[in-house]
This record gives sequence, C-alpha cells and structure tokens, in this order.
Amino acid sequence: GVADEDPVAVEAFAELVLPRHLLEQVRALAAPEPDTLLARLRSFASHQPRSDPDTKKAWRFIYHVENLKALYQSHDSLSGLVEELLSQRVGSYRNPLEDRADELTDPAEFPGAAELASDLARVASEGARVWLEPAGGLEVALRGMLLGAGGTRLISYLEPGDEPRPGDLTVRLQSGDSDTALRLFKALQLNHAADFGDMFEDFVTFDLETTERDPNLCEVVELGAVKVVGGRVVDRFHSLVRAERPISTGAREVHGYSETDLVGQPRFAELWPRFRSFVGSHVLVAHNAQGFDVPVLRRMARGLPGVEDLVFFDTLPLARSLFRDSARLGDLADRFGVDTGRTHHALDDAETLVRVFQALSEARVSRAMKAALVNLLDFLGLALALGGPNSRSEEARLVLELARPYTLGRFSDCLEFYQTELMVSGRSGPDLEEVIRRLGGPHVMTRIRSQRTAAERYPAAVARLQSLVESSQAPTLAESIQLLLERVALSTSEGVEVDPNRVNLLTLHSTKGLEFSRVYVVGVEDYQIPGYFPTVDQRQDEIEEARRLLYVGMTRAKDRLVLSHTASRFGKPSGGTRFLDEIGLETPSPA
Repeated sequence: GVADEDPVAVEAFAELVLPRHLLEQVRALAAPEPDTLLARLRSFASHQPRSDPDTKKAWRFIYHVENLKALYQSHDSLSGLVEELLSQRVGSYRNPLEDRADELTDPAEFPGAAELASDLARVASEGARVWLEPAGGLEVALRGMLLGAGGTRLISYLEPGDEPRPGDLTVRLQSGDSDTALRLFKALQLNHAADFGDMFEDFVTFDLETTERDPNLCEVVELGAVKVVGGRVVDRFHSLVRAERPISTGAREVHGYSETDLVGQPRFAELWPRFRSFVGSHVLVAHNAQGFDVPVLRRMARGLPGVEDLVFFDTLPLARSLFRDSARLGDLADRFGVDTGRTHHALDDAETLVRVFQALSEARVSRAMKAALVNLLDFLGLALALGGPNSRSEEARLVLELARPYTLGRFSDCLEFYQTELMVSGRSGPDLEEVIRRLGGPHVMTRIRSQRTAAERYPAAVARLQSLVESSQAPTLAESIQLLLERVALSTSEGVEVDPNRVNLLTLHSTKGLEFSRVYVVGVEDYQIPGYFPTVDQRQDEIEEARRLLYVGMTRAKDRLVLSHTASRFGKPSGGTRFLDEIGLETPSPA
C-alpha cells in the first residue's frame, strides 16, 4: 500500500490533518504486523465505536491515503490530479464554492457559458486577443479575472478607434451588468475543468460475501466482479467459494448461502489465479472497501502471487463527500435509479456498483466544476459589486456573499489592481471608497482583515499551488509530480526556525497579503521591470502587468519604502526608469 511505500510521507500527512491526541493514542497501541501508522490507525478504528468522532477521523484518513495510488493511476495530467486532491475535504482549509455547490448552477448549464468558454479556448490556442468594452469599471475586474485564470495574457480594453483583428474576441459589456461577470467565471471554470473528466474509465468492481461480519476472521463464500473498459462493461467474474469456517446464522440470513451450496466449489487459493488474471492491471473498486472487502481480500490472498500489486479505490468517501444523507450502496442506487438486482449477492452488488460509481463520478465532476477557480473569487466579488445590485440574480447575490471576504481580505490584491488600473489607464468607474462601500463598508473590511483563519487563506493558497503546478509540467505524470514537490520544497520554510528580525527576500508576486515596516524594491529599471528590450516590441499588456506588480510591492510598506535602480548592469545600460518617471521621482544621471 501507499503507507508501506512512503511511511514518512504518511506520517507527515497525519501530523497535518489528525488531532494530536488521536495520534498519541494510536502510537501507544501494541505494534501490529506490519507496524505502520496506517495499520495502527486501522487497528484503533476497528476497536472503537463507529460513532466516535476520532473513529470517523481515523477511517477517513485511511480511506483517503489508500485511495491515493488509485487516483495516481487514473490521471494523466498533474493539473487533473491536483484538482482531484483539492476536492477531498481534508484538514482545515475549506472551499466556499464547494460548501454551497448544491445552490450553484453547473457551469455547463449556465446560459452562454459554454459558448464563451469555447471562444476563450480558441483565442488562447490561436494567440488572439480578448477585448473588453468599457462598462464603468466592470471591465477592470473582468480583466483581473482573466489574468488570474491564465490561458491568455492578451487582454485589452476596447477604446474608440481600436480595430480588433479577425479571430480576436470582444466581450460585450454594459454598465451594471452582473450576469456577464458570472458568465465569464463559469466559462473559465469550464475551461479549467477540461482535465477533470472521469476518474476511471477502466476499472473492476468487486464484492465479497463471507461466513461472518468480522473482517479479521471471516472467509469468502462468494466473489463477484465486473470489468469496465472505456466506460462500458466488457466482462464478468463470478464464483462461489468453499470455506473452512462455518457460515454464521447472521451471514446466512443476509446472503442466503449455506455450507451445502459450497460443496464442490473451489477454495479461495484455487480460485485466486483466475481472479487475479481477470483483474489484470485495472484498479479494483469496492464500496466501503477499506472497512471490509480490502482487508478480507488481502488476508485471504496473503502469500499468493499478485496480491501486492493490486490497487484499490473505495467509493464510500467519494459518496460521503458529495451527499450528506446515507452513503449505503442500496441508498445510493435508489438515488441514481439503479436496479440493484439481488442485493447481498456478489455479482449483483458488483453490477450495481458499476452504475453507482459512474453516477458518483458524474456528480463529482459537476461539483468540481462548480468549485473550480476559487482563487478568482476576489475578482468575481469585485465584478459583482461593480455590476450593481439591480442586475444581480439570486445566484449572483449568493456568490457575492461568498466572495466578499476574499475581495476585502488581506490576501487579495484585487482592490489595488482596480485602483491602479483606473489610475494608469484613465478608465472611469466608482472610486475605491465606493467599491468598498458596495462590499459592506470599511467596518466590514476591517473586521475581515482582522480575522486569522485558514479559510481566508484558501483562495490565495490555491492560486499559489496552481502557479506551482503550471510551472511543473513534464513529459510524464511521475516527472511532473517530482518537479512539483521540488518546487514546493523550495517555496516553503516548514520546520526552519526563523529569526523574527530576519530580512525577507521575496518576489513581487509573493508579497500579496503581506506587510512590512520597511520595503526595498530593487532593480526598478526597464530591463528588469517590466523587462523589455529595445530590440523587442514594448508589449503593452506586460507593461501594465508589471506596473500593477510594482504597485503591489510598493504598498506592502508601512513605514518606509525604498526604490532603487542602477544606470548599468554588467557594463550595459539598464534601459531607463519608466515607472519611476511616471511616479514623478527624479533619477539622477550617472556621473
């Protein structure tokens, strides 16, 4: 299992998401075989009341860790895998869009979103430009949203006399239009979710019927499995199994088999080669797998060839993450209108699970799309505030409620972006005080910025993670993961004791949400910020982005700000001081 391959990583993950007292209890247990944290957690959870909160946390941890290998095997891209992991509710971070997903429209069903998504994808692939019509400042928020989503950086405001080229996209806006802001957000979600897809198109569902309910003692009396390739059932496996242990009365009442039914049937060890060949390299999927089927199968197959290579996926945590009511297989089948056949018969239950799993996967993709791009909530909130209250739909009002803490929060620079864009581009729109008033007023902003919760950091953390993911693309998924882990390690100082009087060396991008007594911005020169050279066209979009970044860095200073430049670097001219000149600062000529 995953824990056996990287026990250090599992221990580190447990330290992050499990309560200290629970870990201390688990580590004090008698050593199981094998002695891993996951084995200790399983032993702990198996002997505690299932309703106990610590038991639930232990099982949840087991489910997620054991499912990791299957998730890795089911994804081709790093971005798709990361999005799948982000959809798992583990730890203190919460996605506000996911928490209210049932009240949000599926992006694919939002009017005009699919068409806009297609246009945006085409523009990005062709290197064309997006033009935003003037709309009383709304266009500024939409530009910030587009820049934050990535895909294309060629985003301009449409001015009189501008003539978009063939292939460019012009977004038609009206002052006070909130629907366009929500439509654009949904379109960006659709494009971002292009890698989500179905987790598994090829898999094998399986189910066991046993002599009793104790997973540590029972033996298998029936084994059923269904193979799915490309989303379609292609083969089935079924056999009764002769057991050594007698069938308990309770088990007989559940599945209906007696010892007489098993006469002449193969023993489990005799059946194993055929079953293992049937599974091949596919992921084995079961419902409540880690609670029963997987430990039973592993125990029964211990020492037999091929058991260590099996990869399992448990659908129970997926169901629980999607629905608040019962996650029993029969109840899920009723929810999705799936015919269960003969319940508690292995092949029928495996058939049922195929349909339920596919329905769960569709529901997962829909929810993942609704919750995608949470890092753009700050700009979406800004856009909805600029749109005005009269044009807001019920969903727009809900989204504004969710977005407000992030738009006004200290981890966003959307308000600085808005103010800078108005100042530099000469656009018309409500001033910053009016925008803050529409979002609840200065007192709400002060209250939000005084809070110190994991929730307020979530969108900024996702934005940072997505930036790392985008810069960690490699030919294979394994190489991409390795590159991502290296970049994450370089971008954190976890476990390093730092001096409170230290000097922080940061990029302008990483200063978002931070404040310092003194800030020194070095290299405010044209060849450094924005970084263009005389031999290359001065790309206006990059210059505007660099101007915004410089503004963000400058506004991190509470007491003193120092901007420095040099006339030459390595014996060559540094290219001028465009931004310092715009500010009105005198830059003395070199002697």
